[in-house]
Amino acid sequence: MAYAPPTTFADGTTLTAANLEGNSRALRVYLHDGIVAGDFEAAQWIDTRHVQPPGYDPFRGLQHGVTGHQGGQWAGGTNIRLQFATKYLSGNGRQDSEQCHPFPQTAVSFDLRAPARCLYHYWFEVENGRDFSTASYQVTPADTRRVFVIPYTGTFSTGNAMAQRHRAQEVRNNADGLTTSHPYGISAPMVVGGGYGAKQGTFALDVASPIVQSFGLAIHSLSDRCGLVNWGIAVEAFYL
Repeated sequence: MAYAPPTTFADGTTLTAANLEGNSRALRVYLHDGIVAGDFEAAQWIDTRHVQPPGYDPFRGLQHGVTGHQGGQWAGGTNIRLQFATKYLSGNGRQDSEQCHPFPQTAVSFDLRAPARCLYHYWFEVENGRDFSTASYQVTPADTRRVFVIPYTGTFSTGNAMAQRHRAQEVRNNADGLTTSHPYGISAPMVVGGGYGAKQGTFALDVASPIVQSFGLAIHSLSDRCGLVNWGIAVEAFYL
């Protein structure tokens, strides 16, 4: 027999949690026992032309299906692909510079076929410094020489990146000095000296019509030596 809720509600009837849960429980029992033929729509209401075949792009790690996109890439562990950030690509560490450059391999584009809600997830680990160079035009003191990672949408440009500056996450310059005897190097690990940062975030965007949508990470660095050690990106798009 067709499903019939134990409790029906008329205008002005008080809703109780017990009655709502009773209806839900009865529906679960009905679905578990098996839907009867009488509850199916008799006329065909969907056919193969309504179903968009799924596709998989192994190069970008994206899967496209009926309801949207999902996928991602990462670099870490045995698959580490070390990248670098430097002030020499973003204004030489000048206080008034807003110049940015792309975070390599973190940009992704996907072909949206309908209005959708997009989520771009990202995480990264940065080792910043030590940069105590003395050129007078740079930001001083040296411990303010930070590296900023900024998510952006659309084709990469400094303008698109700086429009999202409120989303920027920073890692400061390593505060510990260099040793003067063997073994040479910084006097404390990055995690102690403040030059290490593990960050993550999510960028949400709604699109109103079909479009090839792009997301990526941009860098604005006030420091010379910035190692982008590990990173990962993931995208989801749900058709509305």
